[in-house]
Amino acid sequence: MSLLARTVKESTNFNTKIALLLIDINRFYRINSVFGYDVGDEVLRKFAILLANVCREQDHVARIGDNTYAVILNGVMNVGHAELAANKILSLLQSPFEFQDRKIYVDCTIGISLCPLHASNYLFLMKECESILHEAKESNQRIAISKVPEEDVIPDDFDIELALADALQNDELLVFYQPKIALDSGGVVGMEALIRWKHSYKGMIPPGYFIPIAERTGNIKPITYWLLNSVLRQTAEWTDKWGPLSVSINIPPDFILMADFKDSITNALNLWKNDNVNLTLEIVERSLVVDPERCFSALEELRALGVSISIDDFGTGYSSLSYFENLPVDELKIDRSFVSDLVTNSSSRNIVKLIIDLAHAFDMEVVAEGAEDARTVEVLKGLGCDIVQGFYYAKPMPQDQIKKWLLEFGGNSD
Repeated sequence: MSLLARTVKESTNFNTKIALLLIDINRFYRINSVFGYDVGDEVLRKFAILLANVCREQDHVARIGDNTYAVILNGVMNVGHAELAANKILSLLQSPFEFQDRKIYVDCTIGISLCPLHASNYLFLMKECESILHEAKESNQRIAISKVPEEDVIPDDFDIELALADALQNDELLVFYQPKIALDSGGVVGMEALIRWKHSYKGMIPPGYFIPIAERTGNIKPITYWLLNSVLRQTAEWTDKWGPLSVSINIPPDFILMADFKDSITNALNLWKNDNVNLTLEIVERSLVVDPERCFSALEELRALGVSISIDDFGTGYSSLSYFENLPVDELKIDRSFVSDLVTNSSSRNIVKLIIDLAHAFDMEVVAEGAEDARTVEVLKGLGCDIVQGFYYAKPMPQDQIKKWLLEFGGNSD
């Protein structure tokens, strides 16, 4: 508890986030009763090694009960990063622990709480995480995440949820584009398409607010397909006079393994044909963790359609470096959390350089997002980064403005 108390205090002092994972090995008593305590002890030892392999250097693992472990993840960005670590643990447990001629499969339940999101006191954080772990075991969930305290919930959340369901029919959703610039030539090589929601009377609603609601309610699927077709329809107007461009859209984590996803991409590409624009699908690292083999196969099928694949926010997750040998990916995007302090933070520069060298070793391009000033762009160029996007060049813009921007930046119109 003293380690947790110290970590929470440091998190508060430096305004960072930590995640506490409580991990309970299910039905551990059966391992002891069937195989004996010596084997049970060895299972605990191997389980601890597995957790240590998932963690980064700045994280902590401790056994806090007979078959319960605590993991403290330092410097997480959001709940998704903690969930990614939990899914990685479950993925590794798909392989059995081997003891001489025995193979023992281990299952676990994981509760997740974040500081300061769910509690800012280490005792309350532990209590909250214990509570959500208990709820998970009672409801047979493998992973459970604490809910945001009631006072932090936006009061009109339900109204927004209802309005979001009608946003497509009411033509309230918009597509904005942010340019991507090649550092070697200084030319535009692509755009990232970003969804925006202009509510009829509330005005612009931040995507960081309505996207999680869309994911929770199931509206994310029609919204994503609307974005896909809107982007391909709009960019069908772009000709080779603008130069060959890629246009990327963000794909929710579970879409890659959906049975109809490839067909939806195929139909959209056939409907809005344009040889001058290449579609890029941006996925997050946790899309690959649960079932890498199936994900890789699905990504290869998408690439066979002429689609490029990009891993978004790379560097914040827990993907194994062993994946890279067969990873069917064309591009890595470095998370803005490493780019924002690149000029002043040598650790960020080292991480960015490592990612760039790793990507280039596997013939991938590297995109850095969040390039906000000339000095940052200069450092990224010196580190060997291929492409940047950020406010230094342009903010996200709607379709009519991006065409004007292309003309002013150096393109030609019809």
